[in-house]
Amino acid sequence: MSTAEKTSLPITDEPPTLEATAVVEKLEDGETGDASIEEQPFRLTIKAPNGAEVPVIATSQETVQDIKQVVSETAETVEYSCFYLEYQGQRLDDSTELSELDLEPESQLELFEDEYTEREARLHVTRLRDLLLGTVTASADVAGLDAGAPIFDTIKNPDGLEADTMAIARSDADDTPSSATKGDKAKKSDKAKKGKRSDKRSSEKEQPAEADDEAEKMRAAAANHAFKDFVFDEVPAFSVLSTERAMQRLCLPQCVRQLAVSGWNPVPRYRQLQGDLLYLHVTTLENQSYQLTCSRLGFYVNSSSLSRFNPSAYGETHAGQAGVRSADFYAAHSLVTLLKRLSPKFAQAFDELQAEMARREPVEILPFVSSEQAATPWLVRGAENRGPTSYDAGRVQDVYLRLGAQAGDSMRDWNEELQSIREMPRGNLSERVLRDRQLHKWHSEFAEAAIRGAQAVVEGEMPALNPSDAAEQHMYLRDNIFYSKGFDGRETFAELGGDAAAHVATGKDVTGVRLLNQLDVEGLNTLGSVVVDYRGVRVVAQSVVPGIFRNQETTQIVYGSIDSGATVGSDPEFHKLMEPVAKALHFGEHTVQDASGASHTLYSSVDVKGLTGTDGRKYLLDLYRMTPVDVEFLESECAGDKPYPHKLVLLRPELVDIFWENSVRKAVQEYAAEKVKKSDESKAEESKSEESKPEESKPEEPKSDEAPKDAMADFEFTLDFSPDAFTTTAGSNEDPLAAAVRSASQFLQNISVPGLARDLASYTTSPLSGDALVTAMHQRGINMRYLGRIADLLPADVKSVTNVRRLVIFEMVARATKHIIRGLFRSVPTYLHAETFALVASALVGARYCATPAEHLSAAARAYPELAELTVQSLGAEIQQQVAQRFRFNLDLDILAELVRDNERILLREVCMKVGAQLALQQYHFVRPDERAVYAEATAALGVSGSKLTKPARRAVRERVDAEMARATTVTVSDVMNFVAVAKVSVQSASFADEAFEAGRMSLEQGQKELGLELLLESLALHEQTFGFLHPESARCYAVVSLAHYDAGEAALAAEFMTKAVVISERTVGLDNPLTIHNYLNLSLYEHARGNTLLALRLMRHAMDLWRVVNSPDHPDLATAHNNIGVMLQALHLYDDALRFFDACVAARERLLGPEHVLVANAQHTLAKAMAITGDFAGAVQAERLAHKFFSTRFGDDDARSKETAEWLAELTFNAVRTAKLTKSAQEKIRDIASSASLAHVDTEGKEPSAAAVKGSLPIDDLLKFITGSSNGSPKPKPGRRARGPKGSRR
Repeated sequence: MSTAEKTSLPITDEPPTLEATAVVEKLEDGETGDASIEEQPFRLTIKAPNGAEVPVIATSQETVQDIKQVVSETAETVEYSCFYLEYQGQRLDDSTELSELDLEPESQLELFEDEYTEREARLHVTRLRDLLLGTVTASADVAGLDAGAPIFDTIKNPDGLEADTMAIARSDADDTPSSATKGDKAKKSDKAKKGKRSDKRSSEKEQPAEADDEAEKMRAAAANHAFKDFVFDEVPAFSVLSTERAMQRLCLPQCVRQLAVSGWNPVPRYRQLQGDLLYLHVTTLENQSYQLTCSRLGFYVNSSSLSRFNPSAYGETHAGQAGVRSADFYAAHSLVTLLKRLSPKFAQAFDELQAEMARREPVEILPFVSSEQAATPWLVRGAENRGPTSYDAGRVQDVYLRLGAQAGDSMRDWNEELQSIREMPRGNLSERVLRDRQLHKWHSEFAEAAIRGAQAVVEGEMPALNPSDAAEQHMYLRDNIFYSKGFDGRETFAELGGDAAAHVATGKDVTGVRLLNQLDVEGLNTLGSVVVDYRGVRVVAQSVVPGIFRNQETTQIVYGSIDSGATVGSDPEFHKLMEPVAKALHFGEHTVQDASGASHTLYSSVDVKGLTGTDGRKYLLDLYRMTPVDVEFLESECAGDKPYPHKLVLLRPELVDIFWENSVRKAVQEYAAEKVKKSDESKAEESKSEESKPEESKPEEPKSDEAPKDAMADFEFTLDFSPDAFTTTAGSNEDPLAAAVRSASQFLQNISVPGLARDLASYTTSPLSGDALVTAMHQRGINMRYLGRIADLLPADVKSVTNVRRLVIFEMVARATKHIIRGLFRSVPTYLHAETFALVASALVGARYCATPAEHLSAAARAYPELAELTVQSLGAEIQQQVAQRFRFNLDLDILAELVRDNERILLREVCMKVGAQLALQQYHFVRPDERAVYAEATAALGVSGSKLTKPARRAVRERVDAEMARATTVTVSDVMNFVAVAKVSVQSASFADEAFEAGRMSLEQGQKELGLELLLESLALHEQTFGFLHPESARCYAVVSLAHYDAGEAALAAEFMTKAVVISERTVGLDNPLTIHNYLNLSLYEHARGNTLLALRLMRHAMDLWRVVNSPDHPDLATAHNNIGVMLQALHLYDDALRFFDACVAARERLLGPEHVLVANAQHTLAKAMAITGDFAGAVQAERLAHKFFSTRFGDDDARSKETAEWLAELTFNAVRTAKLTKSAQEKIRDIASSASLAHVDTEGKEPSAAAVKGSLPIDDLLKFITGSSNGSPKPKPGRRARGPKGSRR
């Protein structure tokens, strides 16, 4: 169990149990178990020697080790790491599950201190160092600088205080947006008011003046809201991505000056016999130095110094001396306890550290299980990452403390570990969860080790196994991981495109491994596989097949071919194992011929190799052909004068599944139509028969009940593909398997690609960034090579598609630039990589700043013609050539320059993320800046303002301004902070958790809210048990559960779950990832619903700033955000400010969609109401007239929206002059009524609502009655609805 999982156990509320498991298990064929029985959790109490009692709630599947982990991470017992638990005098084994123990539902366990071993001592010291450092970022070597750092706390609490709530008019509950709970409270309050009107009048007179002062302060705070200084169409500063403030807040108080391994290690042999395990050197905050010994019984101060070794206990050798306490004072079982005695400042600081950690959101400070899971930012802190901030001798000793002195000699057998985990039992829920957890842990650790090894390969730190061969053919072995480079060194892919085909094959191989891992066929094994792109070189890392280095003969291969079809193996046993794989991937049996003309029957491609290792297991290797060929593209684009770079063009697995499902659906429809036709003919014949022989109709009645059950009994459908069709080894390209391959390829080109282009043009699909576009394409089974086709299908002269077309073109340009940089990196030494990237980036996005960036190269860089001769024009021509070759798109450089103008940051971000470059966080200028603007940026960056600056502040600002004005290019070599490896991993999914998740979503869609929410909570618990908290899948579960609570009217719970989703997504997918941005937007809506509107506006502002950095201010979905901002500002009674955003919503939708669109009409209708509130009735009439004209023309006068707008228009027109003459107090009353009537509502999707929904959500009776003078009373508030959540919804 990961650290993240274990910290979730000691909670106060009862966690969700697995009651709904039976519902999920019914979805699985043939799986049974006892999980349908409701499990009661164990409520345990752990009694520690220090008097603390730790409550722990655990399920029967948890082990004793899991309980121990919780105890060691609890503040009251954090000092314990080496201990055991006893129950009724019996010592408990750590690996025992609680279900195997004779425990009562409420039992007490006792904690006893255990004897240390050398390993336990090292881990105890390592754990204390981790606690003292308090770092939340992942390893910079693997994930990059500032990886996994969250900034949510700085957005929620900008001043370090608790989030404020909207309390402008606390005395009037109707003026604030309320959740269901608040609505109930308002109703109760109204009932109380009815019986106590006289008491209310008297109490109002006695209200203190402080209440008015507080209300005034709240109004002032509301007036200074997050959007007070908002400027439309302005791009925010890059400081919105700064982690500096967040990291400063996460800095914990210093407890010791130094805690390191002593130079007197290793322990002499004679002292080992006396129990010494490890020597430490500690310097306290009081500047006192101590030499400590860790023995079997604990830690004690010894008598050594820096110059003399004396391992004797200090308390014994100095007993009786002045100032020396008893011997027990200088010894303790825990190092934490001993340091608290030796240093009062340590005790105080450590308590403060614990309090600070407890105050944090748990997911904000949890460490990563693997650094590979952390998100890598493209902008990082500059000065803070240029060197260590403090001297720490223990930093270089970290590997020794964690792994021991023999770390270099202890190699893991990665393959044996993986196959042993796969062979674990999986008969019931607990076994499957444990197996999935171990698989995820293994894959995470293997990926991290593989990335470290690949970096060593590229940087020349690992010796090759074959140093005499060419560099492209070098192979490496470290820690039982085999490394090779993604080149065609042995000319395996010579006919398919050489190095280009080999590069693609490595990525496809990871995809094939992922497919087989998901199928999880028993008896069929795959290797751990990771592909790492680092500094222009692709490195493939794989676990080692047992015996593969002992025998290199081709006879090892018993299935498939190792020599491109010259010899082919078709072992019957292996062929049988491939049947479930073929069925799942829709492969059919096909025949291939070897060089001798002999025929062989295979399921998989001939290039997929099956072998039997020396361990007796059967392995599949080289899985890059696990999908058929895209034959239409192969025949049209891979030949001729300008062919595609390679011929390894395959269909994506998603496309195969989509095409197969579409074909099945079509076949079922044809079958049903034929069945209906036959049924009609049969009925006609029966009617004729009944007329002639009516007595024969009765015996046929019993058959009517059986007919629906056998309706599909004679339905047959077969659609299989040949992965070898249209290749050199294909036996025939005319059989049904090959025909299916061609049909799938035609489906991709004629249906999938145009369909996505239509959705992009209509903004049915509206990706926010390049990675979101890639995800959308892959979900539809569309390869990246079709980016050019999509761009051609998006008209360049239509303004509404400018944004998405620019996004598609930028994706092509970024990928082309990545290939160019990759080639340059291989041409120059590694110490010039930073300067190379700065040169290319400046030429790409900084041409307006400096037209000749190569002139500013260093002397060492100018020695390489590839760099010295690179110009803005030559780079543009090379990008144009790459785009034409790889994406079949004619890129006009003038149009590209126009698209890049004012959007340079978008392209720079995409290139950095694809190359793995990390730049220093600062405001990059793409044109020569004005000195006054640079001065303003410098004062803001340094946190100083005002006309009277101190002399040091003036000097710092001046230095910063001078340095910026002297900058030669947009990006300089000093701006490039790091290059991080970009890895493709064969992720392991949690099948049971995914099934529960999908079942929950289906239940919600079917209206079964209670069951759906319960299933989602179970899925969330399973995801956390498998992946831990810090995983994108956990964030997805939190977000969906949050939405379910919001739909149930539980805004507070929705906000609580969405807060976790935001922090997890920040740490695992990125601060500016589209998922993070959308989570921020949703959280702002939930906070507004629960009454925290000021906080909601801050969250919304941060999401908007991120949005405009990642994309541009003309993205159509921003109109929805503008509408929601206006709604929130209306709730704060800031009607004039709200009007700006409603107006911007109309303008944005008109600009992108044209005046004749339903979303434009809806926005105009909302704008009219907002204008009416502010008193601009003439403008309101004009906007309402446009809305009514559209609705009546498009939907007719009988449509609910037409009637609504007609009513508004008539009343506003009739009373425009009369209302304009109302007194100021009357206008204020109109505003109050309008606010309570909920004139505008939050738009959660920005899609066209139904007529019924519009009618039901736009109440206007109260405002119209007041305007017409027919009613002077206040509107009756809507009754609140208390939504009771399902059992176990609060975790």
